[in-house]
Amino acid sequence: MQPPDDITTYPAVTLVKLIRERQISCLEVASAFLRKIDRINPGLNAFCTVLHDQAIEAARNADDAIAQGAPLGQLHGVPVALKDLTPTAGIRTTRGSRLFANFVPEDDAEIVKRIRRAGAIVIGKTNTPEFGHKGETNNLIFGQTRNPWNPERTPGGSSGGSAAAVAANLVPFAEGSDGAGSIRIPAAMCGIYGFKPSYGRIPDVAGPFSSHTPFFHNGPLARSVEDAVLLYQAMAGFDVSHPFSVPASGDVLPTLDSGVKGLRVAYSPDLGQFAVAACVRQVCRDAAKAFERAGCIVDEVAVDFGPDLEESFMILWRAKLATVYSELPDEQLALLEPVVQKLIEDGKAMTAVGYGKANLVRERVWSALTRIFSEYDFLICPTTAVPAFKSADGPPSRIDGIDVNSLIGWFLTYPFNLTGNPAASVPCGFSEDGLPIGLQIIGPRLSDDRVLRASRAFEKAAPWPSPQERKNTPDVV
Repeated sequence: MQPPDDITTYPAVTLVKLIRERQISCLEVASAFLRKIDRINPGLNAFCTVLHDQAIEAARNADDAIAQGAPLGQLHGVPVALKDLTPTAGIRTTRGSRLFANFVPEDDAEIVKRIRRAGAIVIGKTNTPEFGHKGETNNLIFGQTRNPWNPERTPGGSSGGSAAAVAANLVPFAEGSDGAGSIRIPAAMCGIYGFKPSYGRIPDVAGPFSSHTPFFHNGPLARSVEDAVLLYQAMAGFDVSHPFSVPASGDVLPTLDSGVKGLRVAYSPDLGQFAVAACVRQVCRDAAKAFERAGCIVDEVAVDFGPDLEESFMILWRAKLATVYSELPDEQLALLEPVVQKLIEDGKAMTAVGYGKANLVRERVWSALTRIFSEYDFLICPTTAVPAFKSADGPPSRIDGIDVNSLIGWFLTYPFNLTGNPAASVPCGFSEDGLPIGLQIIGPRLSDDRVLRASRAFEKAAPWPSPQERKNTPDVV
């Protein structure tokens, strides 16, 4: 008989099978993860809210449903974590901000309703920076989330709490959101898998005509591609209230292992304009060979998104925050972090013409990707330009002697939020000091199945270890 806490190392697909076969109860599963959270989370700070009582009650109800022969959802009895940006009925949702420190939504977001209908047990909410505004995870309410590979390092962000929880086996999988790379960045830095679907595959939490459109995507973080697909399929699907919604792509699992033999892969070390650390370049270049082993044709390509990409994205990002928060009274504005206040003030000063020109840059990025995908099936590049940096130091302002924007200049993810393309990050290797590095896989719009199959092919060709396997210890922090 396995010790109860060994349950926390099982893949979600295994837990689903064992629960359905009645080899293990939902209560045993939930209890094992809660014990692990109680032991590890005080040092990791991945969860900002742990739902002990609610999770135990939900697990007992899930066991009763099995005993009664009720129809079971595809995630029945499996614990899941939700990012603290995502509205949850009756559960505090702070958005990482003192402004919402005591906010309790009345309704679940549509994706939460779908996750619950699939039978998953919501075990807690995970930490995020204020409004998810940056690629690291700390805030003025809950403090710093740590990286399971090295507690001095950032887990990335803004879904850093979700990524750290998954990497540390505190939960089988977690929901995240991605407005500039916020699923893929922490997936890369925590050595797990993260998937940002095509815009419209999953209903937008922010609202169809909000200032977040089309940057904001929800998606899964997991320790394997197969587990991520389980959670993705529970969230995906047409939503009549969302005018940009598209139907789900069907059940991906039966074809997930069909391979990528004969497909053409475009490889770029830097997307033509990002400074990338030498160790990341080398690891990602070596990782590209895994696709050759899987039967793909891999070519290095030139990518040209034009000279104004970074500033145009910043214009759109400032406008997003200013649209939502510009009318706050001074006493509420003062509760926000200084960098968020500055982004809002800069957004208020922008002109409609400036905003329109920034959207023209989006067209240029789309056209550049269209040219690439006219010849290639998917594009690969580094996810982040650096491995996880020390939390105390903050993000880099120079990479290999080149000045970069410390807010967005060190990750290669946000161009694909501008266009809504599906994009994933797969763990592909390690830096000299043992920190995970991620490889990004991008496909044409609505080619989500292809990106998932490519991710699975890479996973099989170059399997990735967990922090526990790498460090040979059951406790990672």
